[in-house]
Amino acid sequence: MKTVFENNIRDLINALCEISRDGFFKMNEAARVTAAALLAGGKLLACGNGGSAATASHIVNDLACHMKNWDRRGYRVFSLCDSTAVVTSLCNDYGMEYVFSKQVDALGEAGDVLWAFSTSGNSKNVVEAILKAKALGMKCVAFTGQKGGAMKDLADVWLAAPSDEVMRVEEMHLIYSHCVAESVEAEVSPGLSEP
Repeated sequence: MKTVFENNIRDLINALCEISRDGFFKMNEAARVTAAALLAGGKLLACGNGGSAATASHIVNDLACHMKNWDRRGYRVFSLCDSTAVVTSLCNDYGMEYVFSKQVDALGEAGDVLWAFSTSGNSKNVVEAILKAKALGMKCVAFTGQKGGAMKDLADVWLAAPSDEVMRVEEMHLIYSHCVAESVEAEVSPGLSEP
């Protein structure tokens, strides 16, 4: 009898093996768009709910600190999920639907990039963030499950995990965002200086 561990690892391996050439192209395009924004003095904003919020926070941490180049300067990157005071204030005063779009409106500018994470692609507050970002002239990278929901048609770059099982999609989003972030760092801050 297979264990949960064996089943989950096999499912993840199968999902990884299903990434298409188009998927790799889109990861490179997400890296290109993000690197271009950072090189031009722009910033990256990231958002999501639940596990996707954790992924947004995680990748912002990596880009602010380092991937492989420990000697580089940190990038201008912000998770819209991290300030308890801001998040709860916006939820209380405007509703959960606008918790991210209000922050995009306050922090975002033309030329910036939004990384939006949603396993379904239909999270209303993440969709609202994309709509606000597009209105401001920002580029948007959507990380979703394989169906993509509303976000697939709104984003400049759509990165779909080849699954609709929430746990697999969340795992794939972390892998995708690590790969894209490492590519961004290689473009923006060439050089490798791991300890």
